[in-house]
Parts: sequence; structure tokens; C-alpha cells
Amino acid sequence: MKNTVSSRKELTILKLEEEVFDFRHSACFRHTIETLLQEENSRNLIIDFSQVKAIDSGGISSMLIAHQLSNQCQGLAIFVSLCQQIKDLLKLTNLDKQLYIFSSINEVMTLIEPAMKNKRGSRGKSAVTIDDAPDDICEDILIIDEAVIADTVLDEEISADDPDHESTADSDMKEEKGSTQKKRGRPKKNNG
Repeated sequence: MKNTVSSRKELTILKLEEEVFDFRHSACFRHTIETLLQEENSRNLIIDFSQVKAIDSGGISSMLIAHQLSNQCQGLAIFVSLCQQIKDLLKLTNLDKQLYIFSSINEVMTLIEPAMKNKRGSRGKSAVTIDDAPDDICEDILIIDEAVIADTVLDEEISADDPDHESTADSDMKEEKGSTQKKRGRPKKNNG
């Protein structure tokens, strides 16, 4: 399997230089990933698929293996520049929700650089690893989720304690039932 390896701001970039990524490349790809993770101490990998135009089940399983091996090393495998066929296959199998997929290397850098700058500002001029950046993003996501959950639980507690209290969802449903909006779609046939 033809590929090139380069580095950019503490990330290792593995660019696949094959038009078809299939079962023939699985063993070589796995060996390359293991070498980068263990011998090169590259915990975070960007795998560039910009030249890959077709993939089979062996290629998809290789992507999963790269994801799992990176996770075992407390790192990330980020897949970039996937063609539409690969995106469609991953979406069909729901793997698009499990893997880290971005449209380009620049998009990844745009997301990571602000987190790196924030870490530098809080620590002075100490070295920042790329591992710190995803943690900042994840913390922001978790804070948002907790706030939404807290509001939902609070509404449920109020309505459970006060039987006369009407929740927002209940009032919204009553408004919808009471409104005289015209229904859209095809009218039902009467068989009678």
C-alpha cells in the first residue's frame, strides 16, 4: 500500500495514495497504524483519504481497527477527505457516528488550534499536547448536555409536586389541538 507520513502541529498525518482501499491493503494498513502508534509515539493520527475513490468491507474494517488501536493508546484516529461513496457506506452502517470524520485537515486544525491557544494562555508558555484539545471540546459538550437535562428534570419535578402546574410541553400540545390549522398532505379516502 502506497502512503506518506508527515507531521503538522503535533499530529501525524497518514496520506493513503491508493485509488482503491480494499482487503488487499488491510494487513499493510494495520501494520502502518501499529508502527505509528507504538514506535513513533504518535497517539493522534489524521488519515487522509483524498486520493481514495473506492472502498470495500476490508477497507471499512481497517478504518475501525485504526480507530480502536488509537483509542487503546489514548489517542484519536481522525479520517479526512472521504469521497461521497465512502461517506454513504459509513452512514449506511451507522459508523459515521462512531468514527471521527472531517472534510479536510484544515477543518481539524481550525477546531484544535483555539483549544491549544487557551491551554497556552492558562499555563504560560508550557508545551501543549494535542490530547488536551479534544478534552476542551468534550467538556463544552458535556456542560451543554447537563444543562438541558437539568431543565427537563426540573420541569418533571415541578409537575410531579404540583398537580395544578401545567408543564410547557402540556400547554404546547393543548395549543396545537385547539388551533384550526389546515392539515397538509393527501386527504384520506373514505371507503364507505
